[in-house]
This record gives sequence, C-alpha cells and structure tokens, in this order.
Amino acid sequence: MEFVQKCAVAGAVIALSAAGSLLAAAPAQADYNLKIDTWASWGQPCGKYYCLYYSQGLWNASWRPTSTVDKDLGGNKFYDSGSFGSAGVGVVVRNNAASMGNHTANCQVTTYIYPNLTGDGNYLNRGYAGNLTEGNSYYHLRNNEASITVNSCGS
Repeated sequence: MEFVQKCAVAGAVIALSAAGSLLAAAPAQADYNLKIDTWASWGQPCGKYYCLYYSQGLWNASWRPTSTVDKDLGGNKFYDSGSFGSAGVGVVVRNNAASMGNHTANCQVTTYIYPNLTGDGNYLNRGYAGNLTEGNSYYHLRNNEASITVNSCGS
C-alpha cells in the first residue's frame, strides 16, 4: 500500500510541475487596438494632425499638438477651443480625454493607455473623429489615455 501512495504522490508532483511549465510558457496577452471612426472630422478644428477633447463629441476644451507623436500626455493641458465650450480648460490631458479627431491626409491616429505608445489603443482613420471607448476591459480609453501618435500612413 505504501508503494501505491508514493506513486500517487510522485504522479501528482509530475502533473503539477507540467502544469506550471505550461503556465510559464503561455504567451503574454496581446495589446488590443479598436477603430472608433464615428463621424467625419474635416469640418471641425482639429489642429495640424489630431486633437483630443475633454468631452465626448469633440466638445469643450481641446488639445491640438503640432507634432506627430506625444509619448506622455501628462505634460499637456486642455485649452479653450472657442465655440465648443470651456469645460476642462487647464486640466491635464493625460487620463482626461473623452474624444479625439484625426486631421491627417493619409494616416491613422492611435492613442494608447500607457506612455511610450504601449498598451491597448483606440485609433481613427484619416478624416474621422470618435469618442474614446469606455467600459470594455480591453479598450477602456475614455479618461484613460497616456500617449498618442500618427501611424500607418499610406501614400
């Protein structure tokens, strides 16, 4: 009987060891990017490349950079965008945007959850705007964005 118990314990140890190896070898979860094209943004002021707005629908204070990439939105603040309202003026952009627009001629614009253009993202095709997503475990970017870039440019 003692031999049977030792064999059972040895079998359990081998099974746990194999399971641990499988868990350790599992690939890391991929980042998810979701297209949020909702409406055309050509007629709306969106800066040279793209814009982020404090509120949904490209309303209230905005941030319109003059470069194609910002790896940490923490150094930027929303400013008054004129006739679109002033809620959010002076608020730091990082983790406070609700919508974005793409004003490029032939590129996508992607905003990411983490600095340095990493993590899950929301993207827009050229000439589109949309509300940043919320409530989904993979794509929750509304008030949860940290970097943005122009990418995937065509000819």
